Amino acid sequence: MEPLLMLGILLALLVLRLPIYLGLFLTGVLGLVIYTDLDLIFVAQTMVKKLDNFSLLCIPFFLLMGSVMVGGKSAGLLVNFARRLVCFMPGGLAVTSVISSAMFGAISGSAISTVVTIGGVVFPFMEQQKYPRGFTVGLVTSAAILGMIIPPSIIMIICALTAGESVVKLFAAGYLPGVAIMLALCAYAAVTAVRGGFGQAEKERFSWSVAGRAGLEAAVPIFLILLLFGGIYTGAFTITEASVVACFFSILAEVFWFRSMSPRQLWGMIVDSGILSGALVITVSGAGVLAEFITIRGIPEQILNAVLSYIPNVVVFFLFVNILLLIIGTFMDPIASVMILVPILMPMVKQLGVDPIHFLLVVTVGLGIGYITPPLGLLLYAAAAITKESFIFVVRAITPTLLIYIVMLFVLSYVPIISTLIPDLLFPN
Repeated sequence: MEPLLMLGILLALLVLRLPIYLGLFLTGVLGLVIYTDLDLIFVAQTMVKKLDNFSLLCIPFFLLMGSVMVGGKSAGLLVNFARRLVCFMPGGLAVTSVISSAMFGAISGSAISTVVTIGGVVFPFMEQQKYPRGFTVGLVTSAAILGMIIPPSIIMIICALTAGESVVKLFAAGYLPGVAIMLALCAYAAVTAVRGGFGQAEKERFSWSVAGRAGLEAAVPIFLILLLFGGIYTGAFTITEASVVACFFSILAEVFWFRSMSPRQLWGMIVDSGILSGALVITVSGAGVLAEFITIRGIPEQILNAVLSYIPNVVVFFLFVNILLLIIGTFMDPIASVMILVPILMPMVKQLGVDPIHFLLVVTVGLGIGYITPPLGLLLYAAAAITKESFIFVVRAITPTLLIYIVMLFVLSYVPIISTLIPDLLFPN
């Protein structure tokens, strides 16, 4: 009864359109007041404790690095390089939009900004090559959430810190699943283009010299990416140190090498990244109060004892988790979803012997899919506003790629080696 009451309070606060962080915070405080005799100073101590984590410092630096690379020339040069590499394929421009969305989303950390930016670039060209409007909107919109799966991902950082797992290991786990989903979308784009007879490859023949020139132009942002991940996985940097180094060099590259932004523009990006980081931190601290209440009252153990009779094995567990993630992800912010679901589900993960990194990767993918799941998927409404199409049009357009994502979610769930191969190779026990 107690878990249901607290869930009802949280949902009621969200229905009242309170900010996510405030809803989480008030639910936790009400639970502590109603069910415990702890002094309210415990709330302040909990909020400070949840934020006393050195790894949280990487969030503002990753956000700033993304803003600088997207606002400058780096992201555009990477997109152009990707385009030159796949222009020979059937539906080369459509494939480029998928790869570009993956890179752009990973750099910027925002699915909505990915749709805005990549869509604004590729929509006119795809219309010129007679791509159907619905195909274009559905592909670009769905590809935008690849940035949540391919590191560096803010959702992954929150997932790992909430579960007490390694951020670096979870980053490593994201590469193969992210590439697998990206390739599935690329295959869908190429096959659809061939069957529909649009986006003919001969309009853009592959040229080694052109591709090489594009690669040289993108050498600086490619170096930044190699510096970031090379430093992390060679042990030269911690995840936080790597974010600072990569952010610093991205600023140097854009301000002094490309000369693509003024000090005033850079300052605006720093302020915007700071505001967004503050919003994330407030959500983490607010959710921390609720998580502490959940732990004190033993709610995860109560739920574990109640559902284990209905979830006898890993197969049923992942079926339950995937359905839950797809539903929750449609109407709740991924950060808040992680802060609520992960502490509750982790005891089941340990009880069933599931690899925590594999589980957290599935959570990341499932919540990302929720962004494009009708009827409440946030990215569907954003895409409708950006493209000036109706919501029903966007839902129809997204259906084929949504099905691809759902299939890949279940594949990732039941084939754990896709998630665990790289972490196991890099970090053998």
